Amino acid sequence: MLTLFAFAYISSVWLIGGSNVCGAAMGGREDPKSDCVLTNCEKLSNDIGKAECCGNQVCTGAELCCGGQAFNPEEGTCCEVDNGHNKTAVTKGLSQKVSSCCGLKAYNKLNDICCESNIAAKPGPNAKCCGKVAFDKHTHLCCGPHNNKTFLQKDSSGHVCCGHKQYNPKTECCHEMNGSLEPMQINSSSCVQNQKPSSLLICKETTFCICGSKRSSSCDKNQPKSQCCCTPERYEGVLTVYDPSAHICCDGCVTGRKPWKDQCFGQTSYCLAQSGVLCRKGTLYKYRDDGEVCSAGGTHPSPEQHYCGRELYLPEEDICCHGQRHANNGNSHCCGGEAYNISDPKKKCCAARLYNLTGQSGEKYYNCCGSLLQNIESVCCSSEFNEVLYSKKSGFGCCGHQYFNASLWSCCAGRLSPAKNQNKSINESKLLSINNLNESDLCNKMQIGTVDSVSLNSIVFRDVLEIHGRNATMTHLALPHILKTPDCCSFPKLTPGKIYFFDGKNVFADFIHDSVLQSLYFIFSKCYGP
Repeated sequence: MLTLFAFAYISSVWLIGGSNVCGAAMGGREDPKSDCVLTNCEKLSNDIGKAECCGNQVCTGAELCCGGQAFNPEEGTCCEVDNGHNKTAVTKGLSQKVSSCCGLKAYNKLNDICCESNIAAKPGPNAKCCGKVAFDKHTHLCCGPHNNKTFLQKDSSGHVCCGHKQYNPKTECCHEMNGSLEPMQINSSSCVQNQKPSSLLICKETTFCICGSKRSSSCDKNQPKSQCCCTPERYEGVLTVYDPSAHICCDGCVTGRKPWKDQCFGQTSYCLAQSGVLCRKGTLYKYRDDGEVCSAGGTHPSPEQHYCGRELYLPEEDICCHGQRHANNGNSHCCGGEAYNISDPKKKCCAARLYNLTGQSGEKYYNCCGSLLQNIESVCCSSEFNEVLYSKKSGFGCCGHQYFNASLWSCCAGRLSPAKNQNKSINESKLLSINNLNESDLCNKMQIGTVDSVSLNSIVFRDVLEIHGRNATMTHLALPHILKTPDCCSFPKLTPGKIYFFDGKNVFADFIHDSVLQSLYFIFSKCYGP
């Protein structure tokens, strides 16, 4: 059972004039009913304006192909089983970022468990399977051979299995008698006879190790290091250490660095100043005139010309968004390949995906969650590296990007631990996004700074600037700058050395933009009105 990112037959297509229907493009001919023309799929990642054909559908943007069905991995999961012939299915409503597959159905292994292709709710954080039944190993036992299990409630926390029964190793032993295992009193003659060193290695729990290496974790304190009960996975990553001053790394290949070869083209090194050579996204052009320049549209003789994708454009009049040319209307900004007015309350850009908001109150009821749009029926859980959208459930809360069952887990500062008692209130911790702030909060005073250190009661920032979006001004603040955190568990996990936005109550990240400069430009463009 596998969680798949993309597989089956995928064909690359051009999207011309915004067409999003591929029709029967699988045959390799242009479909007269659409604008899809097959091209080379291997060059897809290096070209602009392409999509992928998945069966008779077009995968655009973040979509992938699951068999013959297009799906967005942020809001669905692709699962595969191979029982002689391959089968695939998409589970909608559960992001592939946090899912696992149980047969052809996806589930969240934080709160559920897969037992013999059956998904069951975890009865406890340490749930295990007993056949198709899930049980808490702290309160129950699953005893007997694999094909004949017995489900038992523990007589005490120290009881373990003995055949189909249980026993306390402190007062009893497990004795083989007439072909079956039976608990016996520890001072009985049968137990005394059994107290001989065993040559067999008995692992009561799974041992995690890296097979083929000396790193192992024994399942028995007395187990020699030469023995190891390994999990099925193997560590296969091979990293090469190199000196950047003497070598150059090109697509995983290390070669000697030379003055005339200091740039990469795939696995080949070349020189940026080499005469007659131009490199443009996946293509190395040789024997070119030294006066030529290149862009995403190819090479052209005049340094005054600018290309947007494959078209010439005028920067004074147009805006270029990922190879797509649009008219610049004064306050136009890019959202993926589209342009929009950043001041328009009916438009929302979520990770390069532009939405038209249909709600009467505009963006008030809509937030971004990655590239998806969150409404009042869903929950967005976010950590420093992930934003995941979930269907809202009673008794659940966010801990970073995980949506946890409060009867199983408790959360503090982005970290989950088994719940010790049943609290009526759910303590949540997630990193908020500046992209989801309303205009009054975004455009008034806010600080940006680098986290220096974190304690239970406060966060110390350095290099702090105070931003006033409405006035488009910034002021540096004196050090140290300390943000008090009386309820430290409600604050997200922060990384020292990283830059965050914050006010007097919350800490924010910018999940949309790639740099602080882009973040500031977004804030001032959204807020400043001369």
